[in-house]
Amino acid sequence: MNDARRLASASWLLLPWWMLATAAGFAVGGPIESVLGRSSGMLVVVYVSVGGTAAAALQWLALRRHIAHAGWWVATGIAGGVVTGAAGLVLGAAVGFGAGVVESFRAGVGDGARAGFATGVDAAGVAAAVLFGAAVGVVQWLVLQRQVAGAGWWMLACSVGWVVSGLSAGVTDSAAGWAVLGAVYGAITGCVLVWLLRRRADGE
Repeated sequence: MNDARRLASASWLLLPWWMLATAAGFAVGGPIESVLGRSSGMLVVVYVSVGGTAAAALQWLALRRHIAHAGWWVATGIAGGVVTGAAGLVLGAAVGFGAGVVESFRAGVGDGARAGFATGVDAAGVAAAVLFGAAVGVVQWLVLQRQVAGAGWWMLACSVGWVVSGLSAGVTDSAAGWAVLGAVYGAITGCVLVWLLRRRADGE
């Protein structure tokens, strides 16, 4: 078996390990959520960032034989969390300000400020929950772009995979939900990763 065939074969073996690593990593979010409590605010960034970093560390164990500089992969969960938190705060502040202005005209400045703050916190949490996959995808693309052709597909896979996995996790209780989220996210991103590695092995 030549090197290209061998690498392509190994890439398929990567998929189940990738799914397991991602599920196990994000499962860390369950205990943290049980301690801190559910929140629709920015605490969601803590849950997904810790889970995402744990998942990235376990993914590195599976990925290190397939790409160079795989050590940078471990930091992508933290970097994605920072980007997500900043974007969530900006969007939350904008939405909260708008809601506060509208409510101030209706019920007064004091009520408007309180309503704006509450709306902004909720908006920041929702934005963070939705944007995490896209943020991590961009950061991880920086690791992949010079090593595999078509690495731009990775950003799309992370964005779509995160939304789909979030919807899938919503049908379970919170403890199992994090593992389900990781497994579904790992399945979607893992298939794209294997495809990218096989294209490289085939010389495309």
